[in-house]
Amino acid sequence: MNRTHKISFRVSDYERKLVQSKVKKSGIRMSDFCRHAVLGKEIRTFKGLDKCSYELNKIGNNLNQLTVLCHQRAVQNPNLETMQIQLSAVLELIYMALGGDDDGYSQTD
Repeated sequence: MNRTHKISFRVSDYERKLVQSKVKKSGIRMSDFCRHAVLGKEIRTFKGLDKCSYELNKIGNNLNQLTVLCHQRAVQNPNLETMQIQLSAVLELIYMALGGDDDGYSQTD
């Protein structure tokens, strides 16, 4: 989306510190935070997803390298079982960070 318009407004020292604190907690940029807040979008943060993001990136890189090797015919029928196990472990960590319970089912009230 092309964002070409700028909106600015004034705040007190207290309001500025409060907004900056909330932005820091959210882990997103100030402009994204303000845009979400003004447009009524929910801003949710989750602890412990940094490691998951790193692991998913590593798995993606490995898959990309395997794909290149398969296209070059340097590898045929690669065993993806280890990668599948790693991916399952990361997805489980994400599920737990998002509030899932241990038995694989989410809680409903």
